[in-house]
Amino acid sequence: MKKEEKRMKKAQWGWKKTQIIFASLVISTACVGISTPAGAETMDELKATIEQLKQTVNSLETKMQSMEQKQIKTEEAISQQDAKADYNASASGLKLPEGTTMSVYGYAKMDAIYTDTDGTVKTLYIPSSVPLDSEKDDYGDNDFTMHAKQSRLGFSSSSDTEYGKFNTRIEGDFYGAGGNEKYSNSYGFRLRRAYGELGHLRAGQEWSTFIDLSLYPETIDFGGAAGSLFMRQALIRWTQPFTNGSFMFAAENPETTLIGKTLNEDGLDFTNTQMSGSGEFMPDFIARVNYDASFGHFSVAAMARDLIVDDGVYDDDEWGGAVSLNANIPTFGKDHLHLELNYGNALGRYMESEFADAFINPVTHDIETNDQWGGFVSYHHYWTDSLRSTVVYSLAERDNDMNYVTDAVNKKYQSVHTNLIWSPVARVNIGIEYLWAYREVENGEDGDMNRVQTAFQYKF
Repeated sequence: MKKEEKRMKKAQWGWKKTQIIFASLVISTACVGISTPAGAETMDELKATIEQLKQTVNSLETKMQSMEQKQIKTEEAISQQDAKADYNASASGLKLPEGTTMSVYGYAKMDAIYTDTDGTVKTLYIPSSVPLDSEKDDYGDNDFTMHAKQSRLGFSSSSDTEYGKFNTRIEGDFYGAGGNEKYSNSYGFRLRRAYGELGHLRAGQEWSTFIDLSLYPETIDFGGAAGSLFMRQALIRWTQPFTNGSFMFAAENPETTLIGKTLNEDGLDFTNTQMSGSGEFMPDFIARVNYDASFGHFSVAAMARDLIVDDGVYDDDEWGGAVSLNANIPTFGKDHLHLELNYGNALGRYMESEFADAFINPVTHDIETNDQWGGFVSYHHYWTDSLRSTVVYSLAERDNDMNYVTDAVNKKYQSVHTNLIWSPVARVNIGIEYLWAYREVENGEDGDMNRVQTAFQYKF
């Protein structure tokens, strides 16, 4: 539009300048005629000459106006061609609605991991994969692997509306199915987050409302501390801000996980069997209050769940719940102390330990809830502006009832993460981390694992 206006103004000024030149010539000619001596021509002849000049000027003005109109039409045609060319040039690119901004983000990350005793998962820490001492002969020692599966890609957009901000996000990484180390180390892209948000309402797949992400400790390991919360799922959430905080309420995707012992023909304990619930018709209900003060960030979350199984053999449901208390407390400089405590009789799959949500009675086939608890304490310290460390101790434990499970069921997990991370420039993290992990089952058997992991992360 600006190009077109400049072109039009330039054309109009050109014709005005031409008019001024012609008018000057005519006036000059007239002045010469007036200054001629009286003997050269009579007054009548002079008047005739002036009249002829007037006619000439009028004729020239008519011609110039005609040419000016033609020039304007030509300029308009050229502008239309330029606009069409600009549209065609942008048609193959990214077009966003007016007032919308979009960003692409993510990172490339390579992990190199050494484990003294390889369990069933060697690319990230999963508490139940830590081998017991009695099982270590079944696994290899001194395992080393390298991978880039954690690399991430995301898209987000934002625009203003009469209802507030309209935001969208789609994000994934490469921890999906497929791939192997024998050929090309190719792994499937999987969905992490995908949601839309209008004002205070968010709907889609997102981190569970039960989790306060601002308290996640920084670890190089992708699995996370044993007793920390971990869950992404489909949800509908309303967030209501208030002074120094917010209140959140959500309905989230239900999924029941159960464990129970099977009996042999003599009615004696045989083995523990895990199963998924079925027929869930009530979402998980979660509420959380966040509060920010000069002395830290705090949150309290509560959850109510209807645990359900209905598969033709088992048919029962049982309500349960859980609470989570969280604190992020500044200490010295940029250092922070993080605390998380989780407790409930339906905590289950929401905790990194992945305990089953409840037991299934082997005789009556009823659902039986059980107490579970877990959490962590973490300290984040800056040695310099570009060098930092995090130390995390975490515990997760379940109160097992031997009427419903055998003594081979998992009872307790512990983990310790300690790392050193260097950021030579913004968006680049190079680090090394030590992980100690422990698992104990109900009969007293236990085992631990030691792991050293280095990582190179490049954000964009």
